[in-house]
Amino acid sequence: MRFISALDMPFDNIKKLKDFFIRILLSMTGIFILFTPLPLHAELINTVVAFIDDQAITLRDFEDYYTIAKKFHTDITPEKALETLINRLILLREARRLKLKGSTEDDIINTYIDIKVRAFVRVSEEEINRFYEANKEKMKDVPLQDVRQQIENLLIEKKVNNLLKIHLRKLKEKSYIKINRIPEL
Repeated sequence: MRFISALDMPFDNIKKLKDFFIRILLSMTGIFILFTPLPLHAELINTVVAFIDDQAITLRDFEDYYTIAKKFHTDITPEKALETLINRLILLREARRLKLKGSTEDDIINTYIDIKVRAFVRVSEEEINRFYEANKEKMKDVPLQDVRQQIENLLIEKKVNNLLKIHLRKLKEKSYIKINRIPEL
């Protein structure tokens, strides 16, 4: 019997030999994996609840957010919490795109809202007077001058919220949002 070294083999045979060894290694690896003992129950460590473009919201992310949200809004549903988390992440992404800075994510989002929404909100004297007249009974004869600033702030916040909803709707239209499942907590 004559032995041939790999150097003496034609090129095609070396490639076939290499492929042969790769197949043997793969099949041995498959056998090893096949006979490796598995736990009796498998647990998914972190499922993806939703996607916003290329960003995943994991179950753990959602649970962390939901725990905090529940402290401030005891009646919040998982559906509403997920929608709020998606809105928050979209605003945060847009704020970072503008390279806005802040000490917390809330500060960054608020700065973004101030620049993109609040800066365009104005309340007229007529709107303040109309609100005061419509709610005069609730004011219990408090003069307009004493509640004017509170009324103006309230009307500004209402307008900001309405414009923010419109702004978010536009941002969402530009994004790919996929909700895999709403967690039941």
